[in-house]
Amino acid sequence: MLVKTDPTTYRPTAETARHVIARDGHCTFPHCNQPAHRCDLDHRESFNHQNPEAGGQTTPDNLHPLCHRHHQLKTHHPDWSVTRDPDTGVTRWTSPTGHHYDSPPHTYRE
Repeated sequence: MLVKTDPTTYRPTAETARHVIARDGHCTFPHCNQPAHRCDLDHRESFNHQNPEAGGQTTPDNLHPLCHRHHQLKTHHPDWSVTRDPDTGVTRWTSPTGHHYDSPPHTYRE
């Protein structure tokens, strides 16, 4: 996959944003159906503003759409964590109590 990115800037390129929105389709929090184009694009691994090359880069693999409510949850309640399986596209949320909630990738129907 070739997508023009600038991994060391906080904001994604327009091409990166379009790719993530098309890939995920909706907010990646389980059972949330907010369309991705109405969501914030969130860094799964936090962007490192002091040293952008050290981690949390702005790439499709590290971005996902979150509606405002779930973005606030992840940002202000750091006991929640989120990962994405690069092979299956499943997003896994882990709650502060250690429970896991999986969100399957967006499916496109013809």
